[in-house]
Amino acid sequence: MTALFPRFPARTFQILVLLILITMCLPNVTAISVSGAKYMDSIKPGGTTTHTMTVSIGAGDDPADIQVDVLGFGQGLEMSYSPLTTADDVSPYSARSFITVDESTVHLEPGAKKTITAKISVPANAGPGGRYAIIYIHALPGKGKSFTTAITVPVMITISGSAPTETGSITNLSVSDIVVGQPLKVTTILENTGNYHYYHTANLVVIRDANGNIVSNKSTQPTVFAVIPGNTVRYSVTPELQNLPIGSYTVTSQVLLETGKVLDERSATFEVKTNYVPPITESNITLTPGSSGTLTSPDGRYSVSFPQGAVLGDAVVILKPYSKDRLSSAPSGANLGATSFEITGLSGLLSKDATVKVIYSKDDLEAAGGDASQLKLAYYDAAQNKWVVLPTQVDTGSTTLTTTTNHLSVWAVMVSSTTTGGSTASGDVPGATATQSPVPMTVILTALTIAVIACGESVRKRR
Repeated sequence: MTALFPRFPARTFQILVLLILITMCLPNVTAISVSGAKYMDSIKPGGTTTHTMTVSIGAGDDPADIQVDVLGFGQGLEMSYSPLTTADDVSPYSARSFITVDESTVHLEPGAKKTITAKISVPANAGPGGRYAIIYIHALPGKGKSFTTAITVPVMITISGSAPTETGSITNLSVSDIVVGQPLKVTTILENTGNYHYYHTANLVVIRDANGNIVSNKSTQPTVFAVIPGNTVRYSVTPELQNLPIGSYTVTSQVLLETGKVLDERSATFEVKTNYVPPITESNITLTPGSSGTLTSPDGRYSVSFPQGAVLGDAVVILKPYSKDRLSSAPSGANLGATSFEITGLSGLLSKDATVKVIYSKDDLEAAGGDASQLKLAYYDAAQNKWVVLPTQVDTGSTTLTTTTNHLSVWAVMVSSTTTGGSTASGDVPGATATQSPVPMTVILTALTIAVIACGESVRKRR
């Protein structure tokens, strides 16, 4: 038995059993499907039309009671659509009051479908441009034992015979702080000041130095969402920069329609007070069980050394940049430094610990108040939704931080006077060896048997 089945460390065993339980015991997901999930057409003032939608659920889903609501058309900064309640729907371009549905509640048995008809009546005194609403189709709470999905059906009406106005105004243009190893970001905020939506807008950002020379020229991809009149949206551009010497720069941002028409343009100046150091570029290494290897970023700032036997099969491990603004908040008693990156390539843990080395930056040191001893390396444990701050060796002569770990994850430099979570896994302490007692396979099989019985009973009750 020992030859056939490994003896897992306690932490690995706990994670294994938890993943199996989650996989086996997850309830069904009732996935609502809707055909006719968008209406976009022209209607003359005083005109009426209908739009049909067919709502269905899968043959293996639980029975569900479906609610159909006509709501306002909301839009967030990231451009995604969302339904608005009657109280929040105050836009002069709302079509919510134009729409009624023949059935507001329907019951669906597994595999069944139901056709719902929306009647759209435009008032005779409707003004020019577009009118907007969302038909929100969702399961009523408390029905069945499954998770459910919801569908938003955008309704986008053009008032025929009128001239739509496509205008926009850039209300804010900002440039992120210069941080060593972090991308420079240019953020543009645009308000649709017209009376009509526009699709496929793009944001063009040009950066020039004090002499007028272009140092970066980059555009976003055309957007997949329409920008609804009266709403404000955000565009983010990360210029491709390899060097940005100390000096003054001008950034110009344009938001363009699909036709190339410029909706609005705005410029701003910013200062670079220390030489810009760009994020690392992606690099990788192919590991095999019988060999060791070191993965190093092209600029030499980060390295991960893997001993022989660190992986059980061939694997491509990748070291790549990870923007600080995507990081989760630091744990209690710690603060994020300036450095962050990601190591990927394995779905589980390493068999043997790797050594991670990072050259900390002046921004990391400033975050620690000049005290390098406060700097620690930390990885984000996605399974437990928390940071693990590791015991870290600090070499102020070479400005390096060193630790060991069996986790490939998102990493960051932390400012902390204590270490949290580092003792929960062997290898979290440089030079440590595994000392946790292995769990016999008989215990694993017993736990899995209990899980099978429990989940089987749960499935029987659902049926």
